[in-house]
Amino acid sequence: MTIAKTVRLGRKGQMVLPKEVRDFLGLKEGDRLIVTVEGGHVILSAPERYATDTKGILRGTWGQNEEEIKGYLEGERGSWEGGKG
Repeated sequence: MTIAKTVRLGRKGQMVLPKEVRDFLGLKEGDRLIVTVEGGHVILSAPERYATDTKGILRGTWGQNEEEIKGYLEGERGSWEGGKG
């Protein structure tokens, strides 16, 4: 389901999430949200779901297996030691 609503930013930078959005997401007064800016888009996430929503997002960044990851770490450590002298 896609919901698109226009909201107005208030004088203090506040906005009100439309009731339809709050109801769809199960949000209520006092709930906290994480605000992320990514590629010019604002993303709101509930902290309770943040870990689940972002699980695995960095998988493969430092290597595809243990050997590649160890190689990456060794290279990084080497660059730190080389920069000290």
